Amino acid sequence: MLADLLLGLARAAADDDVREQVRKVMSQPAYRYEPTLLERIGRRLSEWLQRLFENLNVPGASAGTFGGGAGTVVAWVLIVLALAVAVYAVVRAVQRRVRKPPADDTPATTTDVEHERRAKDWADEATRMEREGRFKDAVRARYREMVRTLVDRDQLPDVPGLTTGELRLALGRTTPTAADAFDRACTTFELAWYAELPVEADDLAGLRAAAAEVLAAPRTRAEVTV
Repeated sequence: MLADLLLGLARAAADDDVREQVRKVMSQPAYRYEPTLLERIGRRLSEWLQRLFENLNVPGASAGTFGGGAGTVVAWVLIVLALAVAVYAVVRAVQRRVRKPPADDTPATTTDVEHERRAKDWADEATRMEREGRFKDAVRARYREMVRTLVDRDQLPDVPGLTTGELRLALGRTTPTAADAFDRACTTFELAWYAELPVEADDLAGLRAAAAEVLAAPRTRAEVTV
């Protein structure tokens, strides 16, 4: 019995020495483990979600639900989803605050604005362009002055955006005797603004002569159609 007791005490002392040696070795800096920043954030998120779910009495939210690697992934997924929902809510709130302009507030196009200008406004612009030597702009203004005058006389339809071809057809129905002169005026305008050919003073003079001939021609038919 005494021998067994002494053997047990010897083994216990040996075990204590071994444990002490292991403790000393594992306490060295080389064996110390510091969790990464991502792991620390994940752990905090897991703890926060765990408390939140427990407070909300969510079924299955027992201790350790969000612990470990898989729990960290779940935590990140939930955070991303929550942020997405928050961003969507903000965007929707901003959209509700922005007033959509009614149909009547639709900005007028350049064509609409030009069509609404008076013949006198075009004439004044043409005179200014001629004085400045800007013959291309003067051709455009003189052409618009002629068309606006014909619209005011009901020789052309009051419709914005008509092409030169449509205007030719319309004037041919109301004032056929002016068809040739109107075609010359349209051609000068087309070459200047569509073909982008150089415009000289003679081209402007030709358009002015054609426009005068058109405006002097009598209207022979009543209907104004496109």
